[in-house]
Amino acid sequence: MMYSNNDKISIPQMVNISILTMIGIGVLTLPRRLLEEAGTDGWLVLILGGLVGIVVSLTHGYIVKSFPGKSFFQILSLTLTRPIAYIVAIYTIVYFIGMTGYVVRLFAMIIREFLLPRTPPQLVIFSVLFVSLYLVREGIEVLGRMAEVIIVPLTVVILALFIISWGNAEVSNLLPVFQTPFVEIIKAVPFALFSFLGFEVLLIFGGFVDEPVKSMKVGPIAIFIVLLAYLILNASTLATLGAQQTENLIWPLVGTFDTIDFPGAFIENVEVFIMGVWIITVFMTMVPLHLAGTMLIMELAGGKEYNYYALLPLPFITLLSIWDDSIADVYENLGSFSDYTAYGVVILIPLGIFISTVMKRRKKDKAA
Repeated sequence: MMYSNNDKISIPQMVNISILTMIGIGVLTLPRRLLEEAGTDGWLVLILGGLVGIVVSLTHGYIVKSFPGKSFFQILSLTLTRPIAYIVAIYTIVYFIGMTGYVVRLFAMIIREFLLPRTPPQLVIFSVLFVSLYLVREGIEVLGRMAEVIIVPLTVVILALFIISWGNAEVSNLLPVFQTPFVEIIKAVPFALFSFLGFEVLLIFGGFVDEPVKSMKVGPIAIFIVLLAYLILNASTLATLGAQQTENLIWPLVGTFDTIDFPGAFIENVEVFIMGVWIITVFMTMVPLHLAGTMLIMELAGGKEYNYYALLPLPFITLLSIWDDSIADVYENLGSFSDYTAYGVVILIPLGIFISTVMKRRKKDKAA
């Protein structure tokens, strides 16, 4: 065990953590973005992006499987040399802390829009960061158990809401299909891949998995489940609202659920109920990112317990979360930030580790 205040997590728990990390802020805008990228053929872009994500996640799983019980920084040191490991680790910390900051910022803006219009966003930010800090200090074992408890009821509630929303759906809104040029669909695949960001936490948490030999299953299973959820989400939104209305809404998913009319009207404001479910989902997106960044900071500092290291990212997360004023600026800067960091953390760094691992194994086999 790498850290004395943590235990191991199971493969199912790691899958649950990956699923909840992937489904977060982006889910609210996904139908609109898919329409902008590929029209009503957005479902095809999602499938291709999911397939690419599964291939990339296999690389992550292979790395964890090849270095059982090793932390990400230890793996970097063994494969890319110690000096490069420090540079890559700092780059990865920037990614995780930056993504946490943007998630918190969007969380505060959406809460202000739908639930607490008169509450200062800073108060919402500090409140959610305090709760996140508490869970991060408890460690990966508690996070795994919490994900295991949340995932089933959350799935049941979300599926029930989607089924109810189809009462107002028009299947003709999903047409036409196969109208977008294939070149445009291929160009939109990177966006679809970014919609699945979150499975890379396996690289950081892989050292805690109790059965690392099965790590290659984690990414594909998690991405496949999220892909199904995204396809249902996109189809429900388009069928309920139509393409034109979906494109005109900032968060079309909320508009979809707003059309729900419960029998007897025993729930007067459906938005509040939807936001309650969504808050839990976003919280479980933010905490793994915060925890991943904290673990790397602790390793660079040479610490053994990260209870107090969880405090170090908070000033940077807070600064990012209050940096932008408008929703447009937040999404634009988030896109730029992910372009400069996500490709490296999700694709380039694991690819470098993978190539180095394969080459060293071949040399070892030849020597044997």
